[in-house]
Amino acid sequence: MTTRTPALLSAALGLTTGLSLPLSPAPALAQERCPQPVQGRFAVMGSGLERSNAATRSTPTAHLLEERWLAGGQLEGVMVQRRGRTERSGRYSGSVRLRESCVLEVERRLPWGTERSEVVLDGRGRPLYSISRRSGSVITSRWLPMASGSCQPADLDGLVLSSQVGLSWKNGGWSPNAVVQREQWRAGSVRGIALSSYDGVGETANYTGSLQLDRSSCWGNLRELDARNTAYNYRALLVKGRSGARGYLYLQSDPDDLTVGWLVRD
Repeated sequence: MTTRTPALLSAALGLTTGLSLPLSPAPALAQERCPQPVQGRFAVMGSGLERSNAATRSTPTAHLLEERWLAGGQLEGVMVQRRGRTERSGRYSGSVRLRESCVLEVERRLPWGTERSEVVLDGRGRPLYSISRRSGSVITSRWLPMASGSCQPADLDGLVLSSQVGLSWKNGGWSPNAVVQREQWRAGSVRGIALSSYDGVGETANYTGSLQLDRSSCWGNLRELDARNTAYNYRALLVKGRSGARGYLYLQSDPDDLTVGWLVRD
C-alpha cells in the first residue's frame, strides 16, 4: 500500500473534487519608461474634418507643417492650411509637454489662434502620429523626420511615386478623388503620369511641371500642366534626408481641389 504525503493528497483531492487550490500571484508587468521627446526638425501632413460649432456642417481641412522641437520643451514652425476652398499660412511658436503613457501634448500659438494636439512617440522618442484636440475637429497627422540644413531642387532627382486621396468641389458639395502618380525629376523639373478617379470617373493624364524652391526653408511652389493645358498648383515641402530628399509633401492650392500627399523618392 502506497502512503501519500499531505501535499500529494491535497493535489489529488483538488483534481477529483474540483476544489480550488491557492495559486501564486502573477508577476506584475514592468511599467514602461517613456523616452524623452527628441529635439529636431519634422515634416507633418494631416487631414480631416472641422466644424466651428454643433450647428454647422463639417468642413474638410488639410495642412502641412515644418516644425522644430527645441531645448526646454519649446517649438517653432510654419504651417500651410486648407479649410474648404480657402488657404492660410503663417509662422508659429509653442511648447511640448510629456504626459502619461508616452503621449506628448503639443500647443501651437498660430496667427489665427491656439491649437492643441496629442502625439504618440516611438521607442526613441520620435513623433509618428498625432490627433487634434480642438473641439469639433476630427484630424489626424503623420510625422516624418527631416535633416537640418538647406535644400536644392536637384535633391529630388530620380523616380518619385505616390498614392493619395482627396476631395473636389462640384455642384455645391465635396466629392472624393484618388490619384496614383509616377514622376521623373531632374533639377526642379518633373514629368509624370497620373492615374486618377474623380467621383468614380477614371482618367489617365501625362503632365509636366516645375518647382520654385526656397532653398533655406525647403518650402516651394509646384505648378503642373497636363496634356490638355490644365494647371494644377501646390505648396510643397521637401523632406530633406541625410543624402538628398526622401521625397516631398504637397498641399493643393486650387480652391476646387483639396488634396494632401506624401510623394516618396525611390
